[in-house]
Amino acid sequence: MILQTDPTKPGFVPNQAFGNSGVGILRGPSLVNIDFNLAKEFRLTERQMLQFRTEFFNALNHTNLGIPSVTMGSGFGQITNTATPARQIQFGLKYRF
Repeated sequence: MILQTDPTKPGFVPNQAFGNSGVGILRGPSLVNIDFNLAKEFRLTERQMLQFRTEFFNALNHTNLGIPSVTMGSGFGQITNTATPARQIQFGLKYRF
């Protein structure tokens, strides 16, 4: 049986569909992600304020592996990508008046 890749034709099977199995039956590696920010506000006058902010995304720089390949062939079951990017840090400065 040849799987149909065109959704308008009969016999179409979407990617990662395994017969009559339920959704979410495939398991991958766990995901660990910690984001946090630090902020400090400085009062300039009674109505003016300056805020300095630092934001950390994936602060611990944990490698989160992607899901294994489900395409039949030589790469079946291999993990070749990551689910989240490496650590990212951004700074911000806000002036309120």
